[in-house]
Amino acid sequence: MRYTYGTSETAAQRLEEIAKFFNPLAKQFIQGNLKRPVEVAIDLGCGPGFTTEMLALATNCKNVYGLDSSTDYIAMAKDRFGQLHFVKHDVTQVPFPLLADVMYMRFLLSHLNDIGLLLTNWVNELSEDGVLFVEELEDIYTDVDVFKRYLEVNAGLVSSQGAELFVGRTLVDAVSGLSVISNESVILPVKDWQAATWFYPNTISVWEQEQYVLDLLLEAERKEISEALLGVKMDKSGESNIAWKMRRIILSKVS
Repeated sequence: MRYTYGTSETAAQRLEEIAKFFNPLAKQFIQGNLKRPVEVAIDLGCGPGFTTEMLALATNCKNVYGLDSSTDYIAMAKDRFGQLHFVKHDVTQVPFPLLADVMYMRFLLSHLNDIGLLLTNWVNELSEDGVLFVEELEDIYTDVDVFKRYLEVNAGLVSSQGAELFVGRTLVDAVSGLSVISNESVILPVKDWQAATWFYPNTISVWEQEQYVLDLLLEAERKEISEALLGVKMDKSGESNIAWKMRRIILSKVS
């Protein structure tokens, strides 16, 4: 599998900023739906380990494993979170190294295809009565021109790689036939400066390397978008003109 936004230290720092916002919310989501003690937990597509640490805190589980296909991210995760377990493993391939009572993923399916098959395979890697927590992007609402343009470009970039940025829209059909415990969407308002903090790094790294973006945007337009996002990033006014719509699903093994 290929991670659209790269596995550099810059990409890891961006994920850390994203985790500062989403991890507390994910922790509440998981803790509010746990029905029994957790012996083994797996973070699918763990990246540099920030979601894995959250999963450990949410489950109060000592046997927490992060799985990722990136050698760089696994090395970063081991360095940052030595008390947790990290294994280089392509999560599109089963079986996993072990069965889990709880699995978690966030912003993973937007980098993959055949998501219905993947979800089926993953729930079959759960232990008896195990659950899979899914958080994926369904939409981003904003009237800010630079945000809209950035998202248009990124949606096209992800699509050019055979995946879908707003993959949450397809999950209702993708989980058909699976044992669905919960399926809902939530709206999460985000400060403008926070959104720009997540967006800006891609414009000075990924956008300068991906042929899709280079063909789509002239250098002057890339620079204009990047500088506009940097300006929003530096303005801590507290305005919120953008919101994430997240699809949250809990699955168990098919009975």
